[in-house]
Amino acid sequence: MITYNKEDKILANIAKVVEKRMKVADDIELEIDPSLGEYCGKICGKKISAGSHAQLLEAAGRYLRNPKVEGTFRSHKEFSGMYFTTHFENYLDAAPLDELYVYMEDLALWGMNVVHVWFDLHHFPNMEDEKAKAKSARLLAILKYAKSLGIKTMMAGPVNEAFYTSPEELRADWTRGHDGYVRTLNDHYHMEICPNKEGGLEKLIEYRRQMLEVFKDADLDYWSFGPYDEGGCTCSKCAPWGSNGYLKTYEAMIPVIKEYMPNVQFILGMWLLDWFTTENESAGIQQALAEGRFPEIKYVNPQHGSYGYTHDMHRPRISFPEISMTDTAPWGGYGANPLPGKFWKLWQEHGDLEEGGDPYLEGIYADVNAVIMLRCFRENQPAVDTVKEYLAYEFGLEGEMNEKVCKAICDMEETLYRDLDVHAHRYVINNPDKVFEIEEAFAQAHATLPEDVRESIKWQVLYLRAMIDGELKRNDYYRNDKVKEYFQKIITISHLEKTGPYTLPDICEGRHPWPGIPD
Repeated sequence: MITYNKEDKILANIAKVVEKRMKVADDIELEIDPSLGEYCGKICGKKISAGSHAQLLEAAGRYLRNPKVEGTFRSHKEFSGMYFTTHFENYLDAAPLDELYVYMEDLALWGMNVVHVWFDLHHFPNMEDEKAKAKSARLLAILKYAKSLGIKTMMAGPVNEAFYTSPEELRADWTRGHDGYVRTLNDHYHMEICPNKEGGLEKLIEYRRQMLEVFKDADLDYWSFGPYDEGGCTCSKCAPWGSNGYLKTYEAMIPVIKEYMPNVQFILGMWLLDWFTTENESAGIQQALAEGRFPEIKYVNPQHGSYGYTHDMHRPRISFPEISMTDTAPWGGYGANPLPGKFWKLWQEHGDLEEGGDPYLEGIYADVNAVIMLRCFRENQPAVDTVKEYLAYEFGLEGEMNEKVCKAICDMEETLYRDLDVHAHRYVINNPDKVFEIEEAFAQAHATLPEDVRESIKWQVLYLRAMIDGELKRNDYYRNDKVKEYFQKIITISHLEKTGPYTLPDICEGRHPWPGIPD
């Protein structure tokens, strides 16, 4: 039995989350104790307490993974987020909401305390469009469910994004060869608006107001704008975008957003700054912050290893680890993509320079990576230790079998990368030496698991990866009927029936539609 303050509705929701995951019935108490502080939890006997609801979920996760644990636990970093990339009919875009809610609960028990989504304007003509209504309703449901558990929420997007009906005469430039730009803005949708064209900034504010009217009840904690990827403008008046047009537009948007969400805090995105142009855009942002502009900005969000990490940006940093779009295509198309070595190294190199992060989660195939990053943020926990804890808690693997499968997951990092021949449906694994050893470890573990665990999506994405790689190696890396059957299972369990080429396992009869592969 779980006891708690019945007047606290969020606490009641947390109690339900904990109760349905308790493997052995026990009497425990859940308590919010403000004296502990927002980022501190405590387990003493059968009492789990914390200074905030999100921290209580993290402490409860510790208890569920090890009911004997006791102590006071202060979060290593304060920002332990996850970007739910709900687009192009990927898992997060297509899974039933009830399934997604359970996954959000799981991540919160591992330490997630911020959920981040993006409503991508370019897919829609306006907010009255039926597809826009469906998408906004789904995102609102995700955000509100997060809030019902005490998890903070965040929205983000390119600062000059626009609907696909944006006036052509207001559209932004994306080309190179002028004004210091040496690279084309390759992910530009060509619907974005230039804020320095007459009426451009006003149109951007008009579009943002339309969107905010729909999301005004989301009770967001954070708002972030970014400069590039889909955003940006390379025209003479905006260049260099990152320290000029971007800042102008961001500055104009802050009071607009505050009208609808007066308590929201802002994050200044720095993704891909200094990549497209010879100008040092990051230094321009650094100067603006040093001069006292943007007092509303709480965090900056630079890329690992960039100017924003090697120089004082006058704000705490949060990172944006890429845990999903690894160098193997399609992303998640072979099952799980665990990269414990890569992400532990990344954390060791940059963790001391940031206040946490917001990993890019494209699907449940990257769940191991997501959990590794959450435990880095919360506990500074080595990735291998997290993998062992993950295997024990999620699948009940203990002792020698835990060690064997942990090693197999670490070895999967070496066997992930592969070359594509989409015409021949051939996927040559670059470093295949350990493929059969990995396959054997997972086959042995699979045979020991209860049926419900064997068929769980988290186990299946790992198991199928091991089986697919083994079958490919036996068949000179060509897809055969067995591999195609495995690919179809990934599609089914991950709800990828309508997904785009980036996350579509190769069940195609003809050429796989992954872009950029030469004919």
